[in-house]
Amino acid sequence: MESWYDKEDDILNIQFEKEGYWKSVELGNGIIADISKDGKMIAIEILNASKIFSSAKEVIKRAKHTA
Repeated sequence: MESWYDKEDDILNIQFEKEGYWKSVELGNGIIADISKDGKMIAIEILNASKIFSSAKEVIKRAKHTA
């Protein structure tokens, strides 16, 4: 599992597996699931992460920061 946080765009991404990406599905409230070709959820992307995790900023701190 790998995670990264883009501070400029305020996006937290948590990748569970590195399988073949097929498509993204918007789940609502700024949450997007990446789905593999065999139907597994391989990653989740959270838009406006600092607002969603305002009480759990440690999650964002521990994520690897992108340039």
